[in-house]
Amino acid sequence: MIEIDCSITSGDVTLMGTACLPEECGQFPVVLMIHGSGPLDRDENVNGQGLNIFNAMAHYLAEQGIASVRYDKRGCGASTGNYYSTGHFALVDDAVEWCNALDGFPFCDKNQKYLLGHSEGCIIAAQADIKSPSIAGLILLCPFIESLEAILKQQAKVLQKDVDGRKGMTKLFLRLFGQPVDLQKKLITKIKNTSSDSFYARFRKVEAKWFREIFTINPVETFQQVTSPILAIAGEKDLQCNPKDVEEIAHIANVEVEQHIIGDLTHILRCDQESASFANYPGLMKKSIEPTVLTIISTWLSNQTGQK
Repeated sequence: MIEIDCSITSGDVTLMGTACLPEECGQFPVVLMIHGSGPLDRDENVNGQGLNIFNAMAHYLAEQGIASVRYDKRGCGASTGNYYSTGHFALVDDAVEWCNALDGFPFCDKNQKYLLGHSEGCIIAAQADIKSPSIAGLILLCPFIESLEAILKQQAKVLQKDVDGRKGMTKLFLRLFGQPVDLQKKLITKIKNTSSDSFYARFRKVEAKWFREIFTINPVETFQQVTSPILAIAGEKDLQCNPKDVEEIAHIANVEVEQHIIGDLTHILRCDQESASFANYPGLMKKSIEPTVLTIISTWLSNQTGQK
């Protein structure tokens, strides 16, 4: 495995990334990795939360003869720009710019460019595919087909159930911050009623521009326009995106879709043997990515590229 630094210019920002290559020389199929939501670096890490998803995937794929490129979001890691003034559509433009730039990398097989998205990265990958006719396929990890507003409200209900299930002082402490469902509704209303790029709410800075833009996206219409074959993988214990959405994508897409729902798999691509809960995430992050996910991806890519 060989890793080299790479970068591109997208608009007025410089996006820094890493190309991970097989050890032998030549041109390879390339997977461009597109993050989920949040101020994530090229490995899908953020301060206080080390998911280490994309670096683990990149290293595994290199061993299978597949190259990859992963990059820091605007204003994150080593990339320039301001994350909190970045909207969803700028993130789509960045993915498209990386797609175009791959053709200039000597290790890239121009006929074998794939987009891999995680969570929000799935809908970005779909939009990038529509704008980039040279894409050979999409790998969607924890995709969603509902509107983000509906998803946020459902996530609040899950969190509400989590809080209600606690006992003693822990439950009292959590309730001091308010009821999750009510708080989420108020936050969504404030996002829609402001024109600012960001604001503070509940002790955190909210990327209001990003929310307003992604609220306008209709995932059903987007996936209906995709022109590349799809591998869709969901987790049975995903609390953030409905695992059944992979079945919906397969139903409405006008391309070949291979779908998988993996038992016990969570949104962070680790398996949880306990009852699904956001409270389990810190412990799960200490585990490695579920190997089944990696195997499914490499097998699908092998079938698409003709490599054995």
